[in-house]
Amino acid sequence: MARSKKSIKNDNSIEMDQDTFDKLTVELQHRKEVLRKEIAQEIAQARDLGDLSENYGYTKAMEKKEMNENRITELDDMLLNAVVVKKNFSDGLIGIGESVEIQNLTTKSKRTITLVGSEESQSADSTAGKISISSPIGKAVYNSKIGDVVKVDIEGKTTEYKITKAVK
Repeated sequence: MARSKKSIKNDNSIEMDQDTFDKLTVELQHRKEVLRKEIAQEIAQARDLGDLSENYGYTKAMEKKEMNENRITELDDMLLNAVVVKKNFSDGLIGIGESVEIQNLTTKSKRTITLVGSEESQSADSTAGKISISSPIGKAVYNSKIGDVVKVDIEGKTTEYKITKAVK
């Protein structure tokens, strides 16, 4: 399932680190093996109550089923197109799964970020310092080097950041 950085990428490929791949795999398995059964039981119980046209419990259970099946399809597609990228600080370029400290050159404030796959991988969480390579900061830092100054454009405003160090 998982492929390395050297595998052939296609237009649908989604880069992610191994941790994200593993979490999505666990979620998919849980949805298929646990949630499907629970939802099926809810539907069966609601059916037993009689008239389905005015059965709120049945309607809610069917909505829940549809949402779960849609997420299963989404996860299947993501994992099918996943390209698992390994950390590789030795090449000098900042990649997915790697953490660095960046400093805003205007405010002098520093923060540590970890690059994660594209937004499609749903592993970004800016509050936890996980920045998607699809985001403005992620695009600027991705494939840069320690010591580089990168420009980030957000809503017409440009901010410069210096990549100060790698964080292990």
